[in-house]
Amino acid sequence: MKQNKNRFQSEIVILQDDQFLQNMMVAGRVVADTLTLLENLVKEKTKLSLIELNQIAEDYIYSQNCYPTFKNYKSSHSRTEFPAGVCISVDNDDEHTLVHGIPTNYQLQEHDLVSFDLGATFTNDDKEYIADSALTTIFGEPKGQKHLDLIDTTEKCLYNALSVIRTGRRIGVIGEVIYKTAKENGFEVISNYGGHSISIDGNGKGIAHAAPFIHNKSNSNEGIRIANGFCGAIEPLLVCGNSDKTTISKNGWNINTINTSAHFEHSFYVKNDCIMITTLRENEKYLKTNKTKIKQ
Repeated sequence: MKQNKNRFQSEIVILQDDQFLQNMMVAGRVVADTLTLLENLVKEKTKLSLIELNQIAEDYIYSQNCYPTFKNYKSSHSRTEFPAGVCISVDNDDEHTLVHGIPTNYQLQEHDLVSFDLGATFTNDDKEYIADSALTTIFGEPKGQKHLDLIDTTEKCLYNALSVIRTGRRIGVIGEVIYKTAKENGFEVISNYGGHSISIDGNGKGIAHAAPFIHNKSNSNEGIRIANGFCGAIEPLLVCGNSDKTTISKNGWNINTINTSAHFEHSFYVKNDCIMITTLRENEKYLKTNKTKIKQ
């Protein structure tokens, strides 16, 4: 989600109930399994085009009685709807796509970094429930240790951010820990894109990117106070070097950076001061040593 002009504008945030959580977890499981499917195809070095990878993901989401949230998604920064169910962003010597990559006929090559960002919408009783998640992985061998460190640190930013969420704290604590973790490990944070709330309107329509914007660079005394029932997505975006500059491609969607970047994201729900990660994958590694109140 792109940052609004007003950094921490006054916003009404809708808190959700347990029914919302239970249905969101259905969507979240589909998202997690779809990302695992895509990640495994990359690890196995399967020679498929990005369009073919997207089709595999879409087919799986449909098979689980959900709808790809980003399919035909409309955004204020593009005149066209997003044509696919998965944002597939490739980073290599020729391009540095950070997020919102439109799938093409390109086949991943050795050393390519690729991020998959997707959502699933589950409908129950005429109401839509959305979950959203992303990960970055490497096709084949990494070009160097820096790329491995970048991916590891970006994922670590996500978990460090989830671990500091507590009811009563201000939402700025998320961006504070993301920025601190990134800088301590020698990476820059993309500050004009970040996380968001996930909600549902009065007509039962799911809102994938709702207020407030969750900054990747902020102070712990900024923003709304976190409360039980708050639902959202945290998505740290890190880049090598010291520039957080981004540009939009001619297609109106691909967001590009100057240097190599990585992106991770999880949807979450705050309940009884615990963080319910609704898009948790079975192969998550940081949870094994995380001692905070994080539940699946």
